[in-house]
Amino acid sequence: MKDKSEWLSFLPGGLAPANFSLDELRNVKQVHSLLTEPIAGPAGMAYYIRGFRYLLFFGIACIAEDKYPPLTRCWKDLEQLFMGDPAFDDGLFVESWILMDFPFGPKRQTALDHFQEFLKATDMGTHLQRFVDEARRSRLGLHQDVMRTKKVAKFRELFTGNVMEAVPSVEGYGNGEILLTRTMEYDGQTFIFGDPKGFPREKRSAIENMVANKLFFFDDAETPVAQYETFMKLAGPYWMSCVAENNELPILAPDHYLTHLG
Repeated sequence: MKDKSEWLSFLPGGLAPANFSLDELRNVKQVHSLLTEPIAGPAGMAYYIRGFRYLLFFGIACIAEDKYPPLTRCWKDLEQLFMGDPAFDDGLFVESWILMDFPFGPKRQTALDHFQEFLKATDMGTHLQRFVDEARRSRLGLHQDVMRTKKVAKFRELFTGNVMEAVPSVEGYGNGEILLTRTMEYDGQTFIFGDPKGFPREKRSAIENMVANKLFFFDDAETPVAQYETFMKLAGPYWMSCVAENNELPILAPDHYLTHLG
């Protein structure tokens, strides 16, 4: 995959969170304008971008205050390893996994769950509930290109066989390329959320074998498909270490998230 979609619009100057300290992010003067400015593109995409901005600043405030120590440890660990890597300059891939998927509470709550509780005391709770529900459902997936037109891109997910039609938002990937990405749905439209990571179609067997050999990390799931879905939900740091441009980084275990729980 050669070209990247335009995702660098979350913070002042088009910079990703890794370019700021936690205090700078928490106190940035442009927060109000950032959260309320018009966002170009399809309505669903604009809605999810705005929802993620709210979640991002909520999460950053929690981390700056060390409100949830496992969340703080997770952010600082993955910030040091990956947030400065060019592969993750969309400001979404790493941050969305930390805030949407990392289960650190006694009942496996995520930052998204705490965000939902926070919203109940605000005027935005009802408006952002749809974002919260879809963000909770979402996860990383391995989706192979099977068809493209100017209006739609069709992908088949490895392991599940699920076929999705996504709004074209990423250019430059090859025929049959496999995209590692998070997807979100809105009124029947599926959106690729952030810049996907691409693997050539010739790597399909190797990728399938690699994943199949690691599903035992999540053998509590009842079926191979359920194991895969759990793997893709919880093994974000593993995938980050696989696709990072810094070849000196270690390959993390699929259950690396457990190291942050203390």
